[in-house]
Amino acid sequence: MTVDIRLPKQVIDRLERRWRSRFDRERQLNSELFDRRLEQLRAHRNNVLRYRRLLQTQLSDLEREFIERRLSEEVGAMQGVAADIPPLPAASFDRAASEEIRP
Repeated sequence: MTVDIRLPKQVIDRLERRWRSRFDRERQLNSELFDRRLEQLRAHRNNVLRYRRLLQTQLSDLEREFIERRLSEEVGAMQGVAADIPPLPAASFDRAASEEIRP
């Protein structure tokens, strides 16, 4: 048995606005968090690439040791940030816009 509940249009509109605003706020916060994590990943990736380029140059043993240590720290930090990224809903995933990030 289905019960029909009839509400005035203004009540329905108000309920829909509340629902949408709550949903949009949550989605916006998730999006901001995701964007922040991507920025962190890009910064770590750029540092990793820079350290790898430096390792291809002539360095003293002390310099090479320092850069290798910094490289391993950056890779670890990058993996930590990547593990902390919240999952995206499947509908909002766009393969063309995704960026491959390798440690």
